[in-house]
Amino acid sequence: MQIPQDHPQYSPVPEVDDEGLLVPPWIKYPNIHRGSIGWRMGFGEDYWVQFQEWWKAQSSEVRQRIQAKYPDDGDWSGFWQMANG
Repeated sequence: MQIPQDHPQYSPVPEVDDEGLLVPPWIKYPNIHRGSIGWRMGFGEDYWVQFQEWWKAQSSEVRQRIQAKYPDDGDWSGFWQMANG
């Protein structure tokens, strides 16, 4: 889903980082707080689903690299444990 640049939740952050890894939700959309309805509808939901499907397809080595690069601290604490569940 293409989001207009003047939309309050627009994110200039690319979906893929410099290593070709999909960035976690809190990096892509830092203005959508964990637990927000923004993850359950619209572009936040689209990215959430995309990330979950991509995550499930990754090897444990890739998952470990992502977790080390993008710690789930603050409001997102416990996210990786849930994702690996």
